[in-house]
Amino acid sequence: MKRNQSSSSMGQYKTVRSEKLYDSFKESKKTDKPHADKTFLKRLIHVRRIARTTGGGKKRSIWAMVVVGNGNGSAGYGEGRALDSANAVQKATKDAQKNMITIERFDNRTIFTDIDYKFGKVDLKLKTAPAGYGIVANNHIHEVCRCFGIRDISVKIRGSTNPMNVVKGTFEALQTQRSPQEIARVRGKSVVD
Repeated sequence: MKRNQSSSSMGQYKTVRSEKLYDSFKESKKTDKPHADKTFLKRLIHVRRIARTTGGGKKRSIWAMVVVGNGNGSAGYGEGRALDSANAVQKATKDAQKNMITIERFDNRTIFTDIDYKFGKVDLKLKTAPAGYGIVANNHIHEVCRCFGIRDISVKIRGSTNPMNVVKGTFEALQTQRSPQEIARVRGKSVVD
């Protein structure tokens, strides 16, 4: 380890390795694409090692799932595979940005009605909540709700809690909800405010 010579950081140590990592981080920031939108929330849901058996043996790689959203009703999830985790997360992020969907929210904070939804072996029960209630849910669903901008909701999961299926089921459940305007249009009525 080498000692910093500046008087403001007297007694602090910094490793040469951390300086190199910081320099490489600064360089990667400079090479970021200008078209990448920095306003998205990006949440890493799950990373795992996977192996594919071929004639030559097992080919190992990394699989990642990412959720991105603008916090204002739009979000998407994506999956990526690569030989290292950084590239897998980057591919998953690009996939999530391509697969973004938009949902309507009641008062820009919760869902319109309670939703019961089944996705494979995952049984989801999403319930509306009063203002200030918060997000009471599994941590994967919590991140999905934050990306959508849902601030008040209660979610129960029965059955499988596989992160991949929980996230996919949550997205499908949120897409099935109908706003009062849609329900009124189907019934041939008008919405009275």
